[in-house]
Amino acid sequence: MSGRIAVYPPENALNAPAIPDTHAAPPQGDAALVAVDRVVEELRRGRLVAVTAGQGKDASWRLVLALETATLEPVQWLLSRNAMVAVTGERAAALGACEAKDVLLALPDGVEAERVLALGQCWNAAGWRQVLGKAVEAGIPGDQPVVAAVQLAKFAQLLPALLVSPVFRGALPANVLAVTAPQVQRHALPVDADLLQVSEAAVPLKGDIASRLVLFRDRRDAAEHVAVVVGKVDAAQPVPVRVHSSCFTGDLLGSLRCDCGEQLHTAIQRLDAAGGGVLLYLAQEGRGIGLANKLRAYQLQDDGLDTVDANRHLGFSADERDYGIAAAMLRSLGVVRIRLLSNSPHKVSALRERGIDVVSIETLPGTPNEHNERYLRTKRERAGHL
Repeated sequence: MSGRIAVYPPENALNAPAIPDTHAAPPQGDAALVAVDRVVEELRRGRLVAVTAGQGKDASWRLVLALETATLEPVQWLLSRNAMVAVTGERAAALGACEAKDVLLALPDGVEAERVLALGQCWNAAGWRQVLGKAVEAGIPGDQPVVAAVQLAKFAQLLPALLVSPVFRGALPANVLAVTAPQVQRHALPVDADLLQVSEAAVPLKGDIASRLVLFRDRRDAAEHVAVVVGKVDAAQPVPVRVHSSCFTGDLLGSLRCDCGEQLHTAIQRLDAAGGGVLLYLAQEGRGIGLANKLRAYQLQDDGLDTVDANRHLGFSADERDYGIAAAMLRSLGVVRIRLLSNSPHKVSALRERGIDVVSIETLPGTPNEHNERYLRTKRERAGHL
């Protein structure tokens, strides 16, 4: 070794011709997806973001902070700017407020930042009403930036409750990332080009079932979804298809609280018996609310709510899933006419709306037990499952 100390930049680079600075931004893909992706990560890390309905120097903005991941300092900062709490209509109804798409709830004058911060970890309605007082009876319908902000929290799989400053005009703080409502809407409506087919391999399954796994990646959020192609698929005929949302507790651990794992294995056996078919395994845990929120919903169910009301109590609809990516996966596989293995009429209508011809539905009955009997009954009586 020469013992010379390496320097940066290299000495010979000092005399290299300069690269012209054209001030042009490098290509980064769809600007809406980039903006939303960055803002979602900021919310997950407890940072403020800005949301507007439009663009330009006269655009009206709202500063937004997710209560679940917030820390004390930004809460104090927003409270000094007359912040309000944004929640979904479902959450507002649980609090006894007027139900709307999304609403703003006023905070009492002089409320302590610590009490507001605690709202992000408390989903008992009585606890919220104790902090908010009469404000829950006078919810203000949210404007377009508020609706977009609530949607961002759902993209982040955070509880959809946010601290929001009043509308203001002028320059944004330099350290705050911003997004527009139209960009949020673009992210919420996937197109086929958002789906990338990444890799595939033959994976024989238990019971000597031949299958091929095809992995897809969603460009919007880098979520990965898998198509399990069982046997030989004849796309000239209606293809047996199961659209299955991931369930960590049921699929992996064999939880007795749901019928997901049983449906997963029964579906694969049905596809094999039919000679071939496709199972789509979608990264949509907890009907689209994520594992953390699903466990919160379980706790609420233990406290007496059923599965539908538990989701709504947290601020979600009964089912937050979207099947645009599922339809895109099927088209990528050349499958457009299907026999759907499902108990959910909602899946039928959702896939048909996205261009998939569902010619029939075949049910997958679950086996009742003392832990899931109420859950199965609720799905039948309140969610319309077969």
